[in-house]
Amino acid sequence: MTKQFILDEIKRTAAENGGAPLGHRKFAKETGIREVDWCGKHWTRWSDALLEAGQNPNSFMASSDEDFLVD
Repeated sequence: MTKQFILDEIKRTAAENGGAPLGHRKFAKETGIREVDWCGKHWTRWSDALLEAGQNPNSFMASSDEDFLVD
């Protein structure tokens, strides 16, 4: 499995997901490309693969505003 093939699949699945890249588990389920196929061979982290594919890595959710929680 080539690095370019994985990058193309990242781009394709992100486009099908409304422009948002998939997490590595869902990506594996959708494409059959497992973590062992890319981790340690091409990238050390999934976010590195996403960046190289031109995607923004998923971000952690920010905490809610305290006023919102009180309401």
